[in-house]
Amino acid sequence: MILVQNHRLPLSGSKILVFALLLSVLGACSPKVLRPGGRKETKEPTKETPDKKVKDREKEAVEKRAHFNNIALLLPFQLDKVIDSVPNKRDVERSSLALDFYQGFKLGLDNLTSSGDNFKLDVLDTRDNVAEVRKIAVGKSITEAALVVGPVFPTEINAFSDVANLSGKLQISPLAARSPSQYQTNKLVTVTPPIDMHAQTLANYIASEYEIGDHVVILNNIDEDSEKLLVPLRAALDKKEVKYSELNELSEIEASLNTVGKNIVINASTNQFFIAQLLASLNKLKTESAYDISLIGHPNWSKLDLNPEYLSALRTCISSSYFIDEKKPEVQQFRKDYFSLFKVIPSEFAFKGYDTGVFFGRLLAKYPTDYAEKLVKEKHMGASIGFEFVHDPALGYINTSVRLLRFNGQFYRPF
Repeated sequence: MILVQNHRLPLSGSKILVFALLLSVLGACSPKVLRPGGRKETKEPTKETPDKKVKDREKEAVEKRAHFNNIALLLPFQLDKVIDSVPNKRDVERSSLALDFYQGFKLGLDNLTSSGDNFKLDVLDTRDNVAEVRKIAVGKSITEAALVVGPVFPTEINAFSDVANLSGKLQISPLAARSPSQYQTNKLVTVTPPIDMHAQTLANYIASEYEIGDHVVILNNIDEDSEKLLVPLRAALDKKEVKYSELNELSEIEASLNTVGKNIVINASTNQFFIAQLLASLNKLKTESAYDISLIGHPNWSKLDLNPEYLSALRTCISSSYFIDEKKPEVQQFRKDYFSLFKVIPSEFAFKGYDTGVFFGRLLAKYPTDYAEKLVKEKHMGASIGFEFVHDPALGYINTSVRLLRFNGQFYRPF
């Protein structure tokens, strides 16, 4: 059984319908925005029949006997920006991230109820507003929650942590990829592995592939995205005693390659124009000059439109915390269930919401009083993301589940 704040939300119909239902439910906790000339209508209170009173008492008795795992879900629906009673397409688009994550998260909890687990889910609109987050942080929903999921944006995470009393409970950061060192709490659970985890995974792979006579070349664009990955990657390679050279110009690449042995070229740029040039140059060196070259890129390369033939020829490898295997039964079932309920294809945020709901819902149901102590012992590979946490007394809990993907055919695949 799942209880949502004030009312159970029927999960059916389109995004606009679900958004309208959220507006009616959560709007009770938000100031109404009236158009000029509008006025509030007053209604006579509905009289309760004796039968209804009896049913309400019976329902309360059942709920008291059952144990509910209380979860507070904080998402930026921004319902305060809706000015009409019926939301429009712009309202839904503005809340798309929150809506998709909520729908996936709740579907994950719904699936757990088949085994008899009970959850009370309080859905709270942070409005993408620091002041509102601070208000929520000291409210009853947070006080009574055993687990807090959200907020999703870094500024809101810090604002919440500043004032919330999280004694005995954890705060889940479900989407932000920022390093945990930039937050002000050691109660935070960082679900999206920070870039340091990607660097460590890549260094482990390079070290396992590296042999005497091989050459590792870092082509550094000296931009912000490159440095975020390369700084921890250099440190990890140094720790593993992997030798490498570094250059800053694409024109210098051929002179730096070995004619004998493997050449592992690393580039952490996210500039699509530059990467296209790099792929063309390396492919030419490999096919026309017979250099043995393999390429390692940035995690965001999976989102770029790059030449698939070049990516395949260079055995291009990237790290990723998010991957959907369409052959996996759980993926197929989730797609089917999600489309059946919402009449739309699940987005990345819906998949992540589902996996987060399943993992933390199961953890809370299994260890209701000491789930925080068990977190580092539980591992799970979901439909799109994995969960494997380490604990740092200063930084909180950090997900280390990063996979290596190699471009094969038309897509990146695990190997």
